[in-house]
Amino acid sequence: MSAAPSFHPAALAGKVVLVTGGGTGIGRATAQAMAACGARLVLAGRREVLLQETAELVRAAGSEAVVVAGDIREPEAAVELVDAALAAFGRIDVLVNNAGGQFQAPAEDITLNGWRAVHRLSVDSVWNLTREVAVRAMIPQRSGLVVFMAFSPRRGIPGMVHATAARAAVENLASGLALEWSRYGIRSVAVAPGSIVSEGLEQYSVEARAEWEQGVPLGRLGQPGDVADVITFLATDAARYITGTTITIDGGADAWGSGRPVPAKELS
Repeated sequence: MSAAPSFHPAALAGKVVLVTGGGTGIGRATAQAMAACGARLVLAGRREVLLQETAELVRAAGSEAVVVAGDIREPEAAVELVDAALAAFGRIDVLVNNAGGQFQAPAEDITLNGWRAVHRLSVDSVWNLTREVAVRAMIPQRSGLVVFMAFSPRRGIPGMVHATAARAAVENLASGLALEWSRYGIRSVAVAPGSIVSEGLEQYSVEARAEWEQGVPLGRLGQPGDVADVITFLATDAARYITGTTITIDGGADAWGSGRPVPAKELS
């Protein structure tokens, strides 16, 4: 996050925010940014040690945090997560669907099982948790914000067709839910980060990361805080008229294009 506070310390006072994938990267940065604005946090993920580390950062900012470790790909885990959030705070004002996972592979090498594994986490479990939160918290309280994570560039990424297809699905879900759930006072927005320096980026080679950086007009890869501040803004009253859209956070990479030569043709 930036050195100076980006928001008023009471901008989210009284709000309860549920963040999946809250142990690292964008999820952790979002939890910190929200806590600095007075929000109370429910942190979800599979690795409790990392979640507890984030919780300590939230508490150091003077806020409250509840940790719920589990695998949200399992339907019962989503129920338990919402149970814990409502038991602790009685409401859920913001859901940040940050959890996800993917691997890099040529399209022809992605098996059906590999495809399903990515979509199960990035689409199926996201929908299941979103519906659980909406039905049990946001619809009854007639208010809420749901944030979905898309990808930039939005045209597709070589070696990631399974993941980009999944993120396109939730981007469309964000706009569809905005149309349906606006009658309950619920806003729904997708954010589309570009290449962000985080744990997920470490699986790729130094050469690949350098190539991505060269395609960013602002001249650098993104930091988790670059995304976290935008998500935090969306949760404030200043963003009360924003719904049903996608906000791209990529330093201009999507506008620039891939910046790469087309693949060489393979001759038979």
